[in-house]
Amino acid sequence: MRRPLICGSLLFSAYQGDHKVNHSDVSSAAAVVIGASGQDGYFLTERLLDEQWKVHAIVRRPEALAGLLATDKGQALLKIHVVDLSAPQPLFDLMARELPLEIYNLSGQSSVSGSFEEPLLYWLVNANFVASLLECLRCQSPGSRLYQASSTDMFGMSRDGIEVYNENSALNPQSPYASAKAAAHLLCRSYREVYGLRIASGMLSNHESHRRPESFLSRKVVGHVLNLMSCSAGELSEQQPLMMGNLKIERDWGFAPDYVEGICRILRQIEVRAGQTGEAQADIGANYRDYVLGTGKTHAVWELVDCAFTIGGFELDWELEGENPTAWRGYFRSTGRSAVLVDPHLLRTAEPLVIRVDPSRARKEVCWAHREGLEVFLRDMFTGLGPAASASES
Repeated sequence: MRRPLICGSLLFSAYQGDHKVNHSDVSSAAAVVIGASGQDGYFLTERLLDEQWKVHAIVRRPEALAGLLATDKGQALLKIHVVDLSAPQPLFDLMARELPLEIYNLSGQSSVSGSFEEPLLYWLVNANFVASLLECLRCQSPGSRLYQASSTDMFGMSRDGIEVYNENSALNPQSPYASAKAAAHLLCRSYREVYGLRIASGMLSNHESHRRPESFLSRKVVGHVLNLMSCSAGELSEQQPLMMGNLKIERDWGFAPDYVEGICRILRQIEVRAGQTGEAQADIGANYRDYVLGTGKTHAVWELVDCAFTIGGFELDWELEGENPTAWRGYFRSTGRSAVLVDPHLLRTAEPLVIRVDPSRARKEVCWAHREGLEVFLRDMFTGLGPAASASES
């Protein structure tokens, strides 16, 4: 019997039966990228176009994809759709109409610090929207594969002494952002197990590039150093120090294009694993797995800052002693003037000091490879955001 199914504020007409999935009822060359104007979304859209996919890009800022749309492949294969995820019915209509083989949900609010200021917004976009997306997948396009962007922030602070997290580690989120991501992650797992949908989540560590928005720490640091690089000797003495949060915090940072490669491998894991082992598995939800992506090495925030200043031509000396994070600071080696200070207003009480992960499963099973070191993405940011890049865009 066909009856209406209420999904939040959305109304779908759906079969209520035995939930069998018809995987053959898809458009084999079509993909939907939700959040295509973000860092990962841009790199992914570019990659899919190179692979000759017809790409439906779901964005808030269509101008972010102007460069891709202007290419021959973009003009032939890229369709841009401006959709407000608080009213996502146009996206769901598109999914029902196109029946894409691949769907990548890279959307959402992604600033951990921002989630403390607007927790409800983060929950609505990062959790509620995913619940509606999953219902649309189940009811309207069950043959599609779905990638969900999860985060290693979901692991939070260890409650049982575990120092390195993997795919089997318990989730203990410490921020509204991480809590919403954890809820979405667990719901995706449930839809895979209960309804047999082909869903895979990537639990990604921090990954950066010149396409990072200005609200992110790496972009803030590089922007500050680029400003210093543009100053004369006289102007340098008048510049204010870089104000930071806790310099002790350690995170696993990588290079965004490497992680987009991992995202594709995660969603196409059945084929990738078959290529590795020579043993093909059935392409069903029960054989899909979630993967942790990270370099396996952590760096403190102060190390990232120090590396950025060094790339910019400024050597720093540091005071890094004591339990009080506000006492940590950096100085210009040449002048002794303060270069980096801690702003107490930027400190958060519920913040994991270290999040260290084990990406060995992704390396082994889907052959994911990555570059290591802060310089890899920092140099990309300096090149992509510096004066030469600005001049080439004007």
